Amino acid sequence: MTLARAVAALLLGAALLPACSSSPRTITVDMRFSHYLPTAMDVRAGETVRFKLVNEDPMTHEFIIGTAAQQEAHEVGGEIDHNGLPGQASLAPGETRTLSFTFGRAGSLIFACHRPGHYAYGMRGTITIA
Repeated sequence: MTLARAVAALLLGAALLPACSSSPRTITVDMRFSHYLPTAMDVRAGETVRFKLVNEDPMTHEFIIGTAAQQEAHEVGGEIDHNGLPGQASLAPGETRTLSFTFGRAGSLIFACHRPGHYAYGMRGTITIA
């Protein structure tokens, strides 16, 4: 095979490969029996993640990303609707919603629900940012 044919074959093969996507990674988070699945996630600093939030319970839940201090503030706060706020969503019973969030520097964050009694019951999880 000549060099020209080899290069042409490589180029043709590359053209047939699927295009790389710069779309955010999607993580599905199920809310069931007042708990999240998964309860732990790993992301990269600077990564944008699309969360597909699925409330399978017959009650309203929240998904709030924040530090431990921010979670404690939400626990005593009175906000009802978190939709439209960065890293936050409120979901009616049976509702599915998507939320995109870009993670900053390495560390860890908590995601939680602050409907009455839910945080104390254990409706929370961790996000490790590497």
